[in-house]
Amino acid sequence: MSQIAIKKEKIGSLIKIRQLQLDQQLYELHKIQLRKEAAKQELMRTQTMYVQGVDRLNQERQSPERLMLEALERSIDLAKSLWHQRLIELRQVELEERAQERHVAEAHKNVKMLEKLDGRYTRDLSEHLKKLEQKQLDEFAIQAARRKG
Repeated sequence: MSQIAIKKEKIGSLIKIRQLQLDQQLYELHKIQLRKEAAKQELMRTQTMYVQGVDRLNQERQSPERLMLEALERSIDLAKSLWHQRLIELRQVELEERAQERHVAEAHKNVKMLEKLDGRYTRDLSEHLKKLEQKQLDEFAIQAARRKG
């Protein structure tokens, strides 16, 4: 087996490995994107809870009785704190997503590089085989000419 054929065989295995790595990176990115979507929904839920609480607090302040004012103020503070915490969590997940996108891009680049190299090895092997075939045809022609002559 020629050196080019051996290289071609090895590069095929490397491409499969790199493709698996790319698939793993894409899977991790998908998991992060699902977490990001959940974080967004949770942020929206706490934001809605906060806004509704502020509305209830404003209604209570306009009420002459103001029985629930202190409790509503504490619940607003809690909702605001949760909202801020969810925002920080979302930003953290977005940072993870950007980092994972870089990993995916790097893995994709590695696969493409090996595929390009595989294409070059394929062309080299094809040229090598054509040269061998031509060499054999030339030898057959020389042998045939010797037999006739």
